[in-house]
Amino acid sequence: MSFSSDLKIELLDIIPKNIHCRYALLAGFMSINARLITTEIGTDFAVRVESDEVEDFILKLIRMTTEIADEDIVRENEKSHHRKLIIKEADFEKELRPRLKLGSENNRVTVNDIITERSCCKKSYLRGAFLAGGSISNPEKSYHVEISVPTRTEAVKLQGILNSFSPGAKVISRKDRFIVYIKDAETISNTFGIIGASKSMMEFENIRILKDLRNSINREVNCDTANMAKTANAAAKQIDDINYCLSHINPEDMPEALREMAEVRLKYPYLSLKELGDKFTPPLGKSGINHRLKKISDMADKLRKSDGILKEKKL
Repeated sequence: MSFSSDLKIELLDIIPKNIHCRYALLAGFMSINARLITTEIGTDFAVRVESDEVEDFILKLIRMTTEIADEDIVRENEKSHHRKLIIKEADFEKELRPRLKLGSENNRVTVNDIITERSCCKKSYLRGAFLAGGSISNPEKSYHVEISVPTRTEAVKLQGILNSFSPGAKVISRKDRFIVYIKDAETISNTFGIIGASKSMMEFENIRILKDLRNSINREVNCDTANMAKTANAAAKQIDDINYCLSHINPEDMPEALREMAEVRLKYPYLSLKELGDKFTPPLGKSGINHRLKKISDMADKLRKSDGILKEKKL
């Protein structure tokens, strides 16, 4: 199962205790997945559900909050793996519209803001909206939570509710839908807590911690690799300078400090400056080692320059 599926299954186990929160949960779901259908004899109310589990959950909530009988709700197949629940106009007008504060606009369902006046109802509304149109990418790969909604008005409303708890939600359009999305990991984690998905929140945090740890280790390894390469390149240049000097002058003619430096560097080509300093008695600091190697480098550059002048004269 995907992370989204597990999250929704967790949300399906949460039934609000208060009736007003149950209304808000149903309203949040229907604001996204419900519409009005005009028939020959009137207008029916259709609610789209994506799975048997979601269908059972919505039917259970309807039973708990209205007087609509199960036998008065028609179940129809809509698409592959999708169904819709049809509620007759009379039941909709008598039971759902007044209880859930529903309205309509171009056959799309709207919800009066009064349904989300309480903080607890806002959370229930978000839970219903996520069950209807929410999804989350695999947090192992990326951090992205979104809710797909049919109208910009509903998208802006959801954005406002989300941001009232934890700022970070944004809205974009995608084809004929509007997407409310969050990409910040901390905000996503907070949102899971807000809608009551504590188990998913803990799993997300565990993935996030392990992912951050892996990234931190990779950064350290890359940094160490870069430092090793830098040290190796510097050592190669130092050894090249030493060998050039020794090919042109007698080691005994070099200052004692530089001759000793050259011997130690040639003997230990892979050591860092600090490690080279520990080979001296008494030990030398990095600045002392660097100073001596710089003197040898300057000596090699002068010899190379002299060689170049001699070659030009011969030509």
